[in-house]
Amino acid sequence: MRTIHPVAIALATGLALGPGLAAQDLSRTGALLPYGAMAARIASALEAGGDRVLLRYDPETYPELASYVGEAVERDGATIEFMPYGEVPRFDERLAQADVYVWLPAGPNAVTTAEQAAALGRWLDSGRGRQIHFHWNGGTQGLDGLMGTHSPTYDSIYAAALGIDYEALDATQSQAITLLRSSTIHVTTPAGTDLRFSVGDRPFNKQNGDASREAMAQARTRIDREIELPAGVVRVAPLEETVNGTLVVPWARFGEDVVRGLRLTIENGTVTDVGAEAGVDVVRGAMESQPALRYFRELAIGFNPRLLKPAFEPWIPYYGYGAGAVRLSLGNNREVGGAVSGIGVRWFFFDDATVMVDDTPIVVDGRLEIP
Repeated sequence: MRTIHPVAIALATGLALGPGLAAQDLSRTGALLPYGAMAARIASALEAGGDRVLLRYDPETYPELASYVGEAVERDGATIEFMPYGEVPRFDERLAQADVYVWLPAGPNAVTTAEQAAALGRWLDSGRGRQIHFHWNGGTQGLDGLMGTHSPTYDSIYAAALGIDYEALDATQSQAITLLRSSTIHVTTPAGTDLRFSVGDRPFNKQNGDASREAMAQARTRIDREIELPAGVVRVAPLEETVNGTLVVPWARFGEDVVRGLRLTIENGTVTDVGAEAGVDVVRGAMESQPALRYFRELAIGFNPRLLKPAFEPWIPYYGYGAGAVRLSLGNNREVGGAVSGIGVRWFFFDDATVMVDDTPIVVDGRLEIP
């Protein structure tokens, strides 16, 4: 019998079909979502038999999905506790009893408080817990690293991206990591980005869709215990003192302002000069209020073959996890094994970057080119 939370029943506006079939749209995007298949992928990634699972959901965003996920993990022998976003009595105590925390999609009214976020960080750092991040609509991003507009086009892309060959993904990611660790990395873009750096023995985060207890035994950083679905990215914090060159961002939103032609000079991992065609004072103000933004944070490269940016759409699918997407960022990188602490993180995406290791290409003009 399906486990259906009372809130999901109250908010559902029609009959949900069986697992693996298209369910009624509850996202207000007009898409038909395969809730059963989505839930099955989460359960498969977790292998949660015997675990206690905390399922965080938003009653206003895909509410029926929570019941499908609950049923899927219970079939594997896990126990489930449903918890809506927002204020939660005794959150620390309830979290301490859990083995798994699942983030289901959330809308603008769904809140994870600062206290809850801090508690989740401590819980992960203790080495006991693990998370599935299934943000879905929240992963549709602008090239400037801020939220884009989610639509049925992206629903279809994300659903397809769950059904990839995970063994092939893992093998390709491992091959890239070996190359990236072997020598100096060189990242360029047509707009003028030209950066070189090395990673040394810094840990790589490989999002290959495996959230099992066995995979967690290999975790070296906090984000190794935070498994994203759809899967696909490889992330690393370079040795800060090796990062040199220029980072050029064609446009970026900063609050109500749009900065154009942002050009950052980076020496030994530190931003030493800030220029822009428009809005340079806005960027300088952001760096004053968030001092960690004065430092290079991270390189991320996407590998999922089905998370490709659609033609004529401005938004990057799921945080740049698609094959050939490159993310360069500024700010605090402690969670990925770096040395930059303090306040501030800012991502920038590039769909036309080239990443080389000596003469060997990883990405060329936004296309994944693993030899």
